[in-house]
Amino acid sequence: MWEDLETSIVFCRNEDLAGIGKLFELKCIPAEGFSLRETVISMERNQDNIFLSTSAAWFLLYDAYHASAEAYQVDFVMQSIEPGCNIYINTDHSGQYFPDHYAVSIEVESYLTPVDISVGKKLEYGELFTTEAALLERFAELGYPANTLEMLDTLLEDTGIEVRCFEDPFSLNE
Repeated sequence: MWEDLETSIVFCRNEDLAGIGKLFELKCIPAEGFSLRETVISMERNQDNIFLSTSAAWFLLYDAYHASAEAYQVDFVMQSIEPGCNIYINTDHSGQYFPDHYAVSIEVESYLTPVDISVGKKLEYGELFTTEAALLERFAELGYPANTLEMLDTLLEDTGIEVRCFEDPFSLNE
């Protein structure tokens, strides 16, 4: 698979040359019924795996990754974030490659928290958290003490700050 990726992907802004569709063409993998609209930003390989970082807008590429994994007889996990479409997916249940469980969405970074700190000084838009405890601790520092995510969601109402939980809608399909 690595050799085929190196052969088919050209790193550039042209998604026709840098897209995963080039791998599908090279390997003659059928792609009917799902999107291949994405650009490969980077590729890394180590002894046990290949890591692809891609940029794809509006569509989730699970079916494409699944088809390529089947063609090469390998397993895969993915993390996909598309805030505008409310997509927060992580299929890595072990957390070996993608340990994140939560992402923070912030409308206005200058919003003042209850402890009079602008939220952007302590949090970044899209900041990821691996545990609920770490997430709750950070928000407590901002003046939002909560023991649960549900309590935190209540405290964050009308602030323009949201916590998104990663999901895996595909776990039942495997």
